[in-house]
Amino acid sequence: MSVVGFDIGNEDCVIAVVKQRGIDVLLNDESKRKTPAVVCFGEKQRFMGSAGAASALMNLKSTISQVKRLIGKEFSDMDVQNELKKLPFETSKGLDGGILIHLTNRGESHTCTPVQILAMLFSHLKEIIEKRLEMPISDCVIGDPIILYGLAKMCIFECCDNCWVKAFEIDA
Repeated sequence: MSVVGFDIGNEDCVIAVVKQRGIDVLLNDESKRKTPAVVCFGEKQRFMGSAGAASALMNLKSTISQVKRLIGKEFSDMDVQNELKKLPFETSKGLDGGILIHLTNRGESHTCTPVQILAMLFSHLKEIIEKRLEMPISDCVIGDPIILYGLAKMCIFECCDNCWVKAFEIDA
């Protein structure tokens, strides 16, 4: 039995698996240890990870990165407003006071929450793991900085639920 771990960063994600002989950092499809934390919506499809980063310049306003910074945050918070000004995609206030991300996918306008975008990224990482291990996974451990507070942790668990992975722990 193996234990799978995600380390989610603002820029990159790392996937590791603990086996009897130790910890292995899994390589992505480009044979790299780090997978960019990027989701890009192109004219005909969605690109994630390295493909999303490579497509970013062609679809700047529909490329979502740095999404972890937005998880569990209120749109009206002044620090959040300062962060949002630096990002190329459009945002607005959601009904719950959170952040909505506006993007174009396949010629249509859509809105997503940061949790939905992060869940897409988790799904991509899950696909990488299952491909490398040649078996389905349903449980994981997530590493994140200690500064992640209660609401953001709940949002991370929600992201995992959205891609059918049970997170046992979010640990610093």
